[in-house]
Amino acid sequence: MKDTILLTGATGALGSMLLRRLLDQGYEVVCLVRAKDPSEARVRIRAITGNRWEVKVIRGDIAEPQCGISDIDRQLLAGVKRVIHCAASINFQDKNEIQLTNVAGLRHVLELTDMLDARHIVHISTAYVVGDAPYLSEKSLFLGQRWNNPYEESKFIGEGMVHAWALQRKERRFTIFRPSILVGCEDGTTSTLDGYTRYIEPLYRVAKSLRNHNGKPPPSDVLIRGDGQIRVPLAVLMADKRINYVPIDWAADMMVAAIDLPPCNETLHFVHHDPLRLRDGFAWSLDYLKIDGVVICNTQNEKDIAIRAQTPFVRRLQRRIDAVHNVYAPYCTAEPQFEMEAALRGLGAKFRFPPTIDHNFLQRLFSYARLEFWDADKQRRVLG
Repeated sequence: MKDTILLTGATGALGSMLLRRLLDQGYEVVCLVRAKDPSEARVRIRAITGNRWEVKVIRGDIAEPQCGISDIDRQLLAGVKRVIHCAASINFQDKNEIQLTNVAGLRHVLELTDMLDARHIVHISTAYVVGDAPYLSEKSLFLGQRWNNPYEESKFIGEGMVHAWALQRKERRFTIFRPSILVGCEDGTTSTLDGYTRYIEPLYRVAKSLRNHNGKPPPSDVLIRGDGQIRVPLAVLMADKRINYVPIDWAADMMVAAIDLPPCNETLHFVHHDPLRLRDGFAWSLDYLKIDGVVICNTQNEKDIAIRAQTPFVRRLQRRIDAVHNVYAPYCTAEPQFEMEAALRGLGAKFRFPPTIDHNFLQRLFSYARLEFWDADKQRRVLG
């Protein structure tokens, strides 16, 4: 009989994949679900698992002390041996939300772990605790780095909290998983918009609006051809670097395979061994969108010069693009390197390298995003 696991974030994109895989592997999983009542919590999990598995579900909220577990629900947690903490906010801009969820929330999860006398926590972090440092090993955390956003900083703080928790009692153990940037599944599907399709979406919407111009002539610096091809001199900040994307289902496969490794206070990276070159991916993206004329800029100064040359109409389009792209700018201008030895060593024959992020992969992502999100106005979920 395998361990009973308490899983937070089971309704999120990564958490839901972990849940199904853990159940497939024979684990008994108790899901902590944020909901207005226990009935709603069960409905949310049933939407993920269907009728295939019976799963224990308790209503809770990591924003509350000891996760707001009721005395009755504590009985369902009897026998929990380890906690997998996957719940998190990926909001890059709202520092208060980030602190409440990723820092205070982790503190409450650690409190609950102690209350259950569970001695092993698996904490999902990110390889981008690297911040602005050039390299991150699996044994490193404190590099003197600065962070690009509150999300990265909160994950750095969280790892420190997990380390401090483990040091308080000799029997405590942790495992930290650091995936790089998660994008859609290998087949292109994803339950929420991933980071890359979110980056491309405003370009798609600009192109769509230009094609629907209702016969009005475009400005002199915009060309709309009969075949739908659009030429528009938008400016994008993008150095000639690589970016570390991995498919979310590959990351979930590797994490579940690593759950049974002996807990020894170790950090494992799940990153791409051959990262996508940014400009290749962007060129393939523009090809899919049927857009050309975009100015690729190495520096912000180059971009500012390109924007000054735009007509007022294109400058308005530029502001729509920048509202999203500015958030991602740090990932388009740096190329941190990541070690990945612990997973290779620990998993042995169970380890497989992630698939190549190529033209065909991105085509699958965009086709799915267009069908399910871009043209469907489906609401995005921010919290796992």
